[in-house]
Amino acid sequence: MFYRLLLLFLSLNLCAQEYEINSDKVEINTELNTITYSNNVTFISNNISFEADTLNIDQTNEAFTALGDPIKIKFFDGIEFIEGEAKLIEIISDSLILKNEVSITRSGNKIKSDKIIIKLSSNDQD
Repeated sequence: MFYRLLLLFLSLNLCAQEYEINSDKVEINTELNTITYSNNVTFISNNISFEADTLNIDQTNEAFTALGDPIKIKFFDGIEFIEGEAKLIEIISDSLILKNEVSITRSGNKIKSDKIIIKLSSNDQD
């Protein structure tokens, strides 16, 4: 519990929004400035939520990488919430990247691809 709260405060600035991460195991590498969550990982924010096997956060590059078989994801595209799954998810800067056996459903339409890139809305932090 303490680690979850500590890690939440350490990495709040990654996506410029608050989120919660839960997992059975957490590994912190202070030398590489990374945090790895594994086993029953859940990520919840206002715009994105998913369940994965592992989640790695690179605090230096402000990047998230999640792996699962598959990862169940739900995200807001600015208009509606979209549900889907993929084996690899990356959140880099303002992009959500779904890779490997991607399937999403939007407005009742199912889309399948090997890679889908979604530009997330910026918070106009200029």
